[in-house]
Amino acid sequence: MKTGVMTNIAEAQLIALDWGTTSARAYLIGNGGSIVAERSSALGIMQVAAKAQSESLTLSRAFNNTLTELCGDWLASFESIPVIACGMVGSQQGWAEAAYRQVPANLADPEFELETVEIAPGRVMHIIPGVLDLKELPDVMRGEETQILGAIELSDLAPNSHDEQWFLLPGTHSKWVKVSGRTITEFSTSMTGETYALLSSQSILSKLIEPSDSVDWNAFERGVRVSQSPEGGADLMLTAFSARTLVLTGRLGKAEVADYLSGLMIAAEIRSVIGTSMTVSVPPLTICGNKELSARYTKALNVFGIDQVRELQGTAPRGIWAIACTQGLLQSASV
Repeated sequence: MKTGVMTNIAEAQLIALDWGTTSARAYLIGNGGSIVAERSSALGIMQVAAKAQSESLTLSRAFNNTLTELCGDWLASFESIPVIACGMVGSQQGWAEAAYRQVPANLADPEFELETVEIAPGRVMHIIPGVLDLKELPDVMRGEETQILGAIELSDLAPNSHDEQWFLLPGTHSKWVKVSGRTITEFSTSMTGETYALLSSQSILSKLIEPSDSVDWNAFERGVRVSQSPEGGADLMLTAFSARTLVLTGRLGKAEVADYLSGLMIAAEIRSVIGTSMTVSVPPLTICGNKELSARYTKALNVFGIDQVRELQGTAPRGIWAIACTQGLLQSASV
């Protein structure tokens, strides 16, 4: 477990958790949404489920034990402040399922229902529901909606604004989200991160990869431009094999394979969303993700001619704070 730097812990008004599939982050939040302290752990819902099985615990007990392990001292020190979580902890595989909201979903709507679980006698944890796009091929998200709200709040967008924005949340399953004001209107998911992990670790391509401690941006950009080309733009399944054949024919070094493949795949994802035009007009675009992934997507978007891109990290706690305020959990707090 990693403990972040603490400021004035007496100011704490909210315990917030961003609890995902493979990790959990806990935040002690003070007035105005300031982070008083934070912690992270590799105790995502998959690890909690494994612990429940190995220790013959009910899933609920395993989650409660994990919450105590993660921030039990906060819970004991601040017995009256609310506890609220977002992410996969509210999925069918999580602690308790929080029913999806359907698009269009107003992220700041005070009327949507939070799920609750008892964490101690007389005390509950609130769970923020995800969002469902019930189109022909349905799409879902859990946790990303809260990150988006946090990013919007940090931008100081007027409460009554209907300005359209795009949000990109790269990761194992990247999300492309259209938002009008604070309302998600549509979104799509790309399995780019998971597919890249499989190809680079378990496929025939993995046999050629020489690990590197730094990004080869030339190889990455080459992959992006191949994906834009007439030869490479047909379909990723028809171009990914070039990561092997270019090495076999002496036109790509083994140390370049990983970043070439990354550029190829990220560009294919971008192309599927915005097309191949170098002059395409898109609404303001914000990337919410870790610095390394955000840098890769920003670089690829620049190659596509999109250079007005904002990068943000750690927006979930700001989104959780905003929801806690609109839901009336923090009656005396200032937003």
